[in-house]
Amino acid sequence: MLACNHDTLVIAKASHVWTSHYGGYSHDAVVYALQKCGIRHIDTAKRYGCELLLQKAIQESGIKREDLWITTKLWHSDYGYETTKQACKESCKRLGVEYLGMVFF
Repeated sequence: MLACNHDTLVIAKASHVWTSHYGGYSHDAVVYALQKCGIRHIDTAKRYGCELLLQKAIQESGIKREDLWITTKLWHSDYGYETTKQACKESCKRLGVEYLGMVFF
């Protein structure tokens, strides 16, 4: 909780699942967050190497795709119109989804 002006309080709550290339992926934790905690934002990256694992977690959670916001990031070698397009398609395939919510470069 953060105190603000005029005695207003802002509740700080984690609202997404993130994964890390430093070994931060836990399948059970992702499924639990989606099913039990109401988490609907998945933040990952091609570099983290867990998009295929996330596909399984998304399927196992039973959460509909349209209820999720999926963010991913591309590697610098994916820059450029055609290569970016291809990288996004490949991320979608690995994640088992037809579209992404946001892509960072």
